[in-house]
Amino acid sequence: MSIQVIAKNGTIVPIKFLQFSGGERHVQIAEAEFNSLNGNVTVRARMQSSNDVMDYVLLENVLLDAGCTIDLEIPYFPYARQDRVCATGQAFSLNIMTRLLNINASGETAGLQRSIKVWDCHSQVTTRLLRENTHFAHVTNISPAEIIQQSNTLLSILQEEKTVLICPDQGAKQRTKLIADSLNLTDAASRIIYCEKKRDPATGKILNAKVNATDLTGYTAVITDDICDGGATFIGIAQELRKLNCKTIILYVTHGIFSRGLGVFSGLIDQIFTTDSFPQEPSDLLNVINFSAPFSLDQGDQS
Repeated sequence: MSIQVIAKNGTIVPIKFLQFSGGERHVQIAEAEFNSLNGNVTVRARMQSSNDVMDYVLLENVLLDAGCTIDLEIPYFPYARQDRVCATGQAFSLNIMTRLLNINASGETAGLQRSIKVWDCHSQVTTRLLRENTHFAHVTNISPAEIIQQSNTLLSILQEEKTVLICPDQGAKQRTKLIADSLNLTDAASRIIYCEKKRDPATGKILNAKVNATDLTGYTAVITDDICDGGATFIGIAQELRKLNCKTIILYVTHGIFSRGLGVFSGLIDQIFTTDSFPQEPSDLLNVINFSAPFSLDQGDQS
């Protein structure tokens, strides 16, 4: 199920999600369950389609009408990659998405949107817009380091002396440094190797990747990023790492879309770690971190 409502006693509330023949979505909580709703509920919404977004908006309306306070978790925040307008005639998609989460809450119900969590969102624009455009009192972006700590296997690999972190591009510098610092890696700064990539400005296609190192013989390289879609960036980097004689190449991405499948990494990447923010098919190459962060309002907002 893409969207779950968990009552304060820990039980999952049964919900029917339907589609009418005209294409309209419909959400129904049975009367007995609706009448028993009270207090705080946790909603976990894994949104991979427009239907999922619409289902949540309808469900939120039902929960607010029931007087529930909502803790919302959206692991992969829709449209987070469309965090700015790049050309005339484009929509500011992320801005619209955050505003959709605000349409049900006004007046007395505004205070019932208690907190929202996203996992390793693409940029800080997401958390900023959630604060500006919604009534959620607390906005938290779960860091990749917090997720990695839930995998003993990956954590052990990262803590080995001959493991280096591979930062895929300029935009990932701060994120990669945060991982190294948060995991208290020995000589954290020297553990990071930075990459550069060149794109065709007309097509956006990656033309080449450069790893700023000369020899990685005997090293394990862990490439880290927030999202893997088709994987072109990581394929290019892995090819260069092979030329530098890496012993093992590992990819960690919080959100594994893998739109071209995992076969594209064959012979290049030895292991892939990702979370369950997207459903995954079993694979010997893939390690899925089943992650869930408890809600706590004691630490205040994070971004």
